[in-house]
Amino acid sequence: MIEINNATMDFRRESGGSNSLKEFVVRLLKGKLQYDRFRAVDGVTAQIKKGEVCGIIGRNGAGKSTLLKMIAGVLSPTDGSIRIHGKIAPMLELGAGFDQELTAKENIYLNGAILGYSRDFIRERFDQIVDFAELREFVDQPVRTFSSGMMMRLAFSIATQVDPEILIVDEILSVGDSHFRQKSEGRMRQMMSGGTTVLMVSHVLGQIRSMCDRVIWLDHGKVVMDGDAKTVCDAYEGLIDFDNAPKFEIGHHMDDIQRILMYPDNWLPPEGSYKIKTGPMGLVSGNLRCPFDDLTGKEKISISLDCNEDEEPIVIRVTEEHLSFEVKGKPDTVVTVHIKSNFHRSPGKDERKLSVVLEDTDGN
Repeated sequence: MIEINNATMDFRRESGGSNSLKEFVVRLLKGKLQYDRFRAVDGVTAQIKKGEVCGIIGRNGAGKSTLLKMIAGVLSPTDGSIRIHGKIAPMLELGAGFDQELTAKENIYLNGAILGYSRDFIRERFDQIVDFAELREFVDQPVRTFSSGMMMRLAFSIATQVDPEILIVDEILSVGDSHFRQKSEGRMRQMMSGGTTVLMVSHVLGQIRSMCDRVIWLDHGKVVMDGDAKTVCDAYEGLIDFDNAPKFEIGHHMDDIQRILMYPDNWLPPEGSYKIKTGPMGLVSGNLRCPFDDLTGKEKISISLDCNEDEEPIVIRVTEEHLSFEVKGKPDTVVTVHIKSNFHRSPGKDERKLSVVLEDTDGN
């Protein structure tokens, strides 16, 4: 079992920054260095039960890996507490203990020792490690000659030779090619079937959906949602990644959309008009999606579009729960999306939720 109680992690970072090591040293000697506090994990509380498989999702910088390092004991919380009941095996940075000048065989013993394996244990499992990594013919080669995929395969094979009570996994199921990813996922499932408690981070929602019973969604170090895998993943898929999304021209309701996406339990769907712009290839698409399954039939959403070019926007799919559109036009064509809905609060019932997704279909 893992008990996380108001866990918080603060880091110090230099205010203003130094452009070079020389500038940093000069500012240090003159006593002019100033630091800000950066909160990576902010008051997280959760309890992971024995045998539970829990996924952690969120955008880059949400605090996922930091939280795993806190649970693994690599970092100590600035505030709050984390209690671990059981033997823990962290898989955080595969291959971190490799010596590039040593052979794969030598690194198996070295990396195994770092993970706490005895020499006899490694000798007994040596053939299994090499064969699972599919590196039999390269075992006497220095790992500096290996590709990153080969090193990841070797590191994963070494790290999964134990059957811990608690397994901490950070983005390791993406190692290697598709063939090895299937093998590594199978190895993980085998460990889970033995009753191992698993806490895993992955950006691949398909893996999270298929492997996890429960999902915690983090953003800016805080828990946004904590529940069953389907509910949380459906809500997360409605999130606009503002850093990676194309630079749409959005109207004044953008803040409301962002709040719905970030805090789906507390906001109602907005009505209004939103301006978007086609990308370099003249394409843009969008979805209105209701991430719940208990529609009564009374909820209605409508969408209409206006285009400032001759090309008319095309609505390519309309269903009871899903409205989609695709616009084909010239680059930088401005399209106005009009949204109407009759969603409202129902006293004593969960608030209805609507997510708005605007995505680039140019492949950018």
